[in-house]
Amino acid sequence: MSKKNNNIGRILVFIMLGLVLGGILGESLGWLFGHLGMLMNAGGEDNVVRNFFIKAWELKVGYSEDGHPLFLDLYMLQFNFAFVLKLNIVSIIGVVVSLYIMKWSGNR
Repeated sequence: MSKKNNNIGRILVFIMLGLVLGGILGESLGWLFGHLGMLMNAGGEDNVVRNFFIKAWELKVGYSEDGHPLFLDLYMLQFNFAFVLKLNIVSIIGVVVSLYIMKWSGNR
């Protein structure tokens, strides 16, 4: 395998790792700040700090107008086509941190 293919695969792994871990951390922080907002009477569960961590930008590919995934029935085979990319602030920070870690963890 060439060095270029190895680098592209490594970058994709670190980007996916950063997205997943950052998304989980963002959702967890949003849940925590939502409950703290209720306990401290700071806007209830739907407060500004919670929304900062939970607010996500979504890219949906393969969905029809009614919100269902596109479906292809070929009698013997049935396919659903859908893809959703959901980003929040912490997942973007997670990608940056993971790429920084990748930069310094490489072969020297």
